[in-house]
Amino acid sequence: MKRINIRASIMRGTSFLKTHWKTPEAGRFVSVKEFLAFSMGGIGVYGAVCLVGYSSLTAGAYLAAALDIDSSAIWYISIITSIITIIRSPFLSKIIDNTNTKFGKFRPYLITMPVPILLFTILLAWVTPIFKYNTLIMLVVFAILFNLQQFFLTLYNVAFTTAVQVISPVQNEREMLMGLGSTIYSLGATATNLLFPIFANLMFSVGASGDGVNSIESFKWILPIMLIVFFGFGYFMAFGIKERVITPKKHTNKIGFFAGIKDTFKNKYFLLYNSSTVLNFASAYLGTLQLWICTYLINTQWALGVFSTIIGAAYAPAMLSAPFLMKKFGKRKVVIGFSLLSSVFVLPMVFLVGTVSPYILIVLLCVIRFFNGAQVITGPALNSQINDFQQFKTGKRAEGYINQYGALIGTVASIGLGFIPPLIYHSYGFYDDSNVLYNPNILYPILRILSIFVACSSLASAVPIFFWDLSEKKHVKIMEILKVRAQLQDGEITAEAANAAETNLATEFEAC
Repeated sequence: MKRINIRASIMRGTSFLKTHWKTPEAGRFVSVKEFLAFSMGGIGVYGAVCLVGYSSLTAGAYLAAALDIDSSAIWYISIITSIITIIRSPFLSKIIDNTNTKFGKFRPYLITMPVPILLFTILLAWVTPIFKYNTLIMLVVFAILFNLQQFFLTLYNVAFTTAVQVISPVQNEREMLMGLGSTIYSLGATATNLLFPIFANLMFSVGASGDGVNSIESFKWILPIMLIVFFGFGYFMAFGIKERVITPKKHTNKIGFFAGIKDTFKNKYFLLYNSSTVLNFASAYLGTLQLWICTYLINTQWALGVFSTIIGAAYAPAMLSAPFLMKKFGKRKVVIGFSLLSSVFVLPMVFLVGTVSPYILIVLLCVIRFFNGAQVITGPALNSQINDFQQFKTGKRAEGYINQYGALIGTVASIGLGFIPPLIYHSYGFYDDSNVLYNPNILYPILRILSIFVACSSLASAVPIFFWDLSEKKHVKIMEILKVRAQLQDGEITAEAANAAETNLATEFEAC
């Protein structure tokens, strides 16, 4: 058996870091320093985005429980928010896709958005409870503050999720960065899921102030302080990365309002990907399963923080392996395979809830989260191909329109599908008093039905991807064609040479 020379490995690693700290490897674009800025800064950005999610209304927990908001009211606020999202999406798309600054297209939002996000998060916690004894006014105030918060959060989140798609023009390097970088920056979500419940339960689980994560005091103090820390880390990413797309050197991206909408919906792969996302709507119920099992079945102060961290850690192996699996089998097969496997492992939840220890359910959730973890990589990977195909067809980068109209499709679907949870909850007697969830006769059937929805939804989400025919080889040809076009506009090659090269590449593209 060959022995590993630890000293030699350390020396090689040290030499690699010195050589490529500021200078990328041959054929690559991202140096070690930039990769660390992307990954470590991503911990802050991703952690902040996940932390802000606690201020959304979740039935039976968090801010909804602190304010005693009925599950039906949650649905109504969700509909209002969805309508506002539909209205704002075209304007956000135009703002993003017509951003041209010395910092790039997305980094300006990583720099500026933390301030308004923090402001409206604080106002949600401090202003909304003032009107707690007038439910209608409280809900109106919440809806206004929440949607203002979400407007700025959307810009911040789009800048973050799109950064990896433009950090390198080489698809394989992007995917490796997604795998390695996301494994590191997912620690932001891990820290959020671990620390917020633990701090909340330690500081506000007794007395008149409330009940841990369901206490308004947790949202007034713990959440904003943690948010400031995460935003601070996020600036490493904001100032430490570069945006790289294959465009002419003096290119200025300008997309008309209606042209952007029209071109986006003509993109076949945009429609396939977002159809899959809509069909996978019930994956969000996994969060409810996780939350309720920890809170109402295990029912200890540490369960939610600890087990949320363990379940979240199950993402890591999938995120690390996804780039290698996509390289070997292609994105299409990986997405379909993981969706089917996720569905298979959700089904036992239907039969095991109420018959086995809740700790066995936690183990099962870890397995399910493992298969879902690949989506953290496959989603941006497919989106990067969608964006490159859009540029190939229209000559314009349209990340804003593609991202926002993808969200809009999901929002429209959620308006119709959003009635399902409250209908289920009410049929078993859960309205606004989360204490009833300690009753097995109420909790168990709800968990079983949600599990059925998750399994069917995951299975259905694989169907549109069967029609995804943009192979890795075709994508390589697209990138080569874009490079030829940029060289022509920069005057580096003649029109005759560009036409000849693009004709040959187009023929090769069709043959793939």
